[in-house]
Amino acid sequence: MQRKAVKFKDQNNVVKECLEQWNNECRRVFIERLLSKCNGAQLEFLFSVTEPLHHRGFIYSAQHHLVSCPPISTPSSRHEALLFSLSNVADKFYRPKSAVLKSKDDIDEIINENSSIYSVFSGGLFKSSKSRKTNVSKKCQKEIQQILEWYEGEWTDSQKMDVLYEVLCKLSVHELYNTTLILNLRRYRDFISKLPHNLALKILSYLTPKDILNASETCKSWFEVCTSDTTWSVKCSQLGVPPNNPESLSQLDLFKNNVLLLSNWKEGICRVHCIAGSPHSLTDKTEKIRCVAYDARTGKIATGLSTGEIRIWTLSKSGAALTSTLFSHAKSVWRVEWYKANCLISCSSDGTIKIWNIKKGMCQKSIEAHEGKVWTIKCDGDVIFSGSDDKLVKCWEIKRCEQVQTYAGHNGSVFCVDISGPDLVLSGSADKTVRVWDRISGDCVRSIWVTHTSPGWIMSMSVSQGRVACAHNDKVSVFHINTGVTVKTLQSHKGTVECVKMKLESGTENSGIVVTGSKDKAIHYWELENGKLHKLEGHKDTVSDIVRTSDRIISVSADTSLRIWKFGSPNIPSYRRKTLVTGGMGQHFLYEYQYNEAVSYESEETILYKKHLAKRRRQREMSESGNSRQVMSSLSDMSSLASPITPVEISTH
Repeated sequence: MQRKAVKFKDQNNVVKECLEQWNNECRRVFIERLLSKCNGAQLEFLFSVTEPLHHRGFIYSAQHHLVSCPPISTPSSRHEALLFSLSNVADKFYRPKSAVLKSKDDIDEIINENSSIYSVFSGGLFKSSKSRKTNVSKKCQKEIQQILEWYEGEWTDSQKMDVLYEVLCKLSVHELYNTTLILNLRRYRDFISKLPHNLALKILSYLTPKDILNASETCKSWFEVCTSDTTWSVKCSQLGVPPNNPESLSQLDLFKNNVLLLSNWKEGICRVHCIAGSPHSLTDKTEKIRCVAYDARTGKIATGLSTGEIRIWTLSKSGAALTSTLFSHAKSVWRVEWYKANCLISCSSDGTIKIWNIKKGMCQKSIEAHEGKVWTIKCDGDVIFSGSDDKLVKCWEIKRCEQVQTYAGHNGSVFCVDISGPDLVLSGSADKTVRVWDRISGDCVRSIWVTHTSPGWIMSMSVSQGRVACAHNDKVSVFHINTGVTVKTLQSHKGTVECVKMKLESGTENSGIVVTGSKDKAIHYWELENGKLHKLEGHKDTVSDIVRTSDRIISVSADTSLRIWKFGSPNIPSYRRKTLVTGGMGQHFLYEYQYNEAVSYESEETILYKKHLAKRRRQREMSESGNSRQVMSSLSDMSSLASPITPVEISTH
C-alpha cells in the first residue's frame, strides 16, 4: 500500500509539472480529453467546484479586472430570473442576458464575440475551434496519453478526485471559464429534442408524472413533448383511467382529474348537494324515498317513493333538477332500474312491475308479477329478474312481458337479486341465505348460509369480480361465489345495514370500495385494500338506497332527501372549504353553495341562504328610510366595526 501511495504521489507530481510546462493549446487538448474520461460523479464534482464562475456575482466583479464574460443559463438561473422579473426592483437593476448553450457552436460564438480580449489574456486559448490551429508536440501528446492511462487504469476514485482538484488549481480564470462552458454543455444537453420522437416518448414513459411536469418547464421543445397526449396516455393507462373521454379533455387534464378523484376518495373529500324530495317534504311524514337509480348515459336520476310516485331528476352543477313525476303504482315503489335512455322499470308493493316511457311520462306496460310485494328487480339486457314476498325469483322478457324462468327454493321473502356473469343469478332472502342459481335451468347451484343470528335478513347485496357482499343486521359479509367461503366481514354501523354497493378493481380480489347505508342515518365506505373507513353524515333518517359511480355517491333517505356526494370535479371546491360571497354594502359572508334558480326544490342550505339575504335586505331598507345623516353615521359605524350581519357558516357534514 505504501508503494502504491508513493507511486501515485510521483504520478501526481508529474501531472503538476506537465501542466506548468505545457502551452495553452496542450492544456486545452488535455482538458477536453480528460473530461471525456470522467464519470457522472466526477463531472458533478467538477461542476460544483466551477459553478460559481458562471454566477452573476462573479461575472459582475470580473468585468472590472478580467473579461466581460456572459453568465450561463441554467434551470436555477432561469427560475431566479422569473422571480426577479416579478419583483418590485426589477426595473432598478441591470441584468445582462445569459448565454444558452445547446452545442459547441454556442461556445465558439461566445469566444468569437470576445476574441480580442481573450487573445490578450490567454494567448489564443479561447479561439474558435473553426479558426484554431492545433499545435501540440509529439512529446506533449505522449505525456497526455500516459496521464490518461494512469487515470483510467491505475487510480482509484478518490485519487482521481485529487488529480482533478490539482488540475483545477493549475488553470487560469479563463481556462476555468472555458471548462464551465464544456461542463454546462454536457450537463444540460438537450438530448430529448435531438432524438426521434418515438424514442423520446419511450424515455419519458419511465419518468414519474411529477418528473415529466418538471421536465416540461425546461424549454419549448420539451414542453411540447412532455405535454403531448401520447406521453400522458401511457400514464392514464397505468392509472387505470377508462379510454372513453366524453368531455374531450387532453390526456394531461384527464390524468390530473383522475388523480384528484382518487385522492378525494382516499381522503374522504367531497362536495355534497342536498335536494328535498318535494315542497311539502318537511311536513309530510308519510312520504319517504325508498330507492334510487342513475343512468350514466343521460345523467338522469330516478327515485321511488312510499306514495307510489316516481320522480325523474337531471344532474346539474348545482345538484339536480326535477324534470317529471310518474304516477301509476298504488303502493310503495321499492326498486327502479334503467332499461334504456328513456325507458324505466319499477316494482312495487302492489305486486306489479311497470315499464315507463320517460319522454311521454306514462306507463307503457304493466306486469302482474307476483302474488305478494315485489321487493326487488334487476335488469340484465332484455330480461328482468324479480324477487317477492312469495319466496320466488322470476325471470321476465321485457319486450314480450312473458315469464321465462322461475327459481324456487327460498324459505323466506326475497329482498335482493343480482347477476354474476352470463350464467349465474344470485338472490338474498329473509331465510338468512344467499342462493346461486343456474340462469338457464333454474337449478340452485349453491346455497351460502350468511349468518346464524336473528333476524339475519339479507337486505341487500352487490356482486363484483366473483365476490358477493351481503348486508345483514349491522354487518356486511363478503363471500367467494364459487366456493362460498367468507372473504371479509365489515362492521361499523350502529343500525341495520339497508343497502350495499361493492366495486372491486379488475384483476384484483382485495382492492376496491364497499359503500353501505344504514338505519343509523350514515353512509360508510371502506377501502378494502387497507381497511380504511370513511363516514358521510347528513341524512336525518334511514338511508334507504345508494348508487355509487366513479366520481360520486347518490343516496336517498326516509327523510325525503336526495343527496349527491361529489368527489371528482376539480372546478368545485371540497365540502371542507367555504366560498367567499360578496353582498351589498361591502359586506362579506361565508357560504358554500351557489343558489341556482334551475333547482326545482330548494335544499335546506338554500333556504337558509335566502333567509339570510332577506334579513340583510330588510336592514338595508331600514337604513335607507332614515335621513342622510343617519345613513352616513350608520355607514361609518359599519366601516369601523365588524360586519353587522353575523357570518353564516354552513356545515355540510
